[in-house]
Amino acid sequence: MSEKSPTIAAVAIAKNEELDIRGFLDNLLPWVDEVVVVDDGSTDATRDILRAAGDKVKVIERDMDAETGFSGQRNAGIEAAESDWLLHMDIDERVTPELAKELRQAADDERYNGYRYHRLNFFLHRPMPAGGWQYWNRPQFARRGKHLFKNKIHEACVIEGDPDTIGQLQSDMWHFVDADYVERVTKNLNYMQMSGQHIIDKGITVRWYHLLIHPAYQAFKSYFIQGGFTQGTRGLLFGIYMFSSTFNWWAYAWDRQNRIPREDLEQQLKDKWLEQTDDD
Repeated sequence: MSEKSPTIAAVAIAKNEELDIRGFLDNLLPWVDEVVVVDDGSTDATRDILRAAGDKVKVIERDMDAETGFSGQRNAGIEAAESDWLLHMDIDERVTPELAKELRQAADDERYNGYRYHRLNFFLHRPMPAGGWQYWNRPQFARRGKHLFKNKIHEACVIEGDPDTIGQLQSDMWHFVDADYVERVTKNLNYMQMSGQHIIDKGITVRWYHLLIHPAYQAFKSYFIQGGFTQGTRGLLFGIYMFSSTFNWWAYAWDRQNRIPREDLEQQLKDKWLEQTDDD
């Protein structure tokens, strides 16, 4: 009698994902053993859809903690999962048949605690194999008990053991990313506060030149160095988006460091009225 194959769970974090959650579940439920979703206070139909999806699906209701951020959500998913191997995903990601086959085979290999794989990211509804997104290759398929996440934003999966315990898969994960450009900008605005605070926490005093140099460099790198120009109009849009999104982070940090409290402005106006009264 052959040994039982290792079990696999898909673990994801969510907030107001009703657009993508059904496709996410349809992609996974036929072949994974468990789906764990850590939900950050969704106010749309996300939780209802998850609860109606059957016994394979476990919903963890957890508001994102300001101190631990996205890693806190990811690690809560690790704690809740019971399968042998965990595939950490976003709700707008989809596993291809080729990747699913590789994942099942990889789970049987006792040499590894985790595996890297590439994403095929989409921008404005089409694959974006340039602009910088093509370099994503991270170990987000890992043995339970042998990994955790760190970093409040841009969270990273840390695999226990030597580098040799991390394997490399060949197939891509599809990442749809956004429904449209409005969602892309909205997501960046949500990241803006955390990214801006990260700049402040690094002890950087934001100067005028930061507001130009950092966004311009990101746009130049994305469009020219990382091949965005090969994607035509979408590549140009992506480069300009990189400028504006990076600018938002630095602008937020500048505002936090130079903000004048509203009560101070109110007092300035009162003082002007008092001066006018005295003159009269």
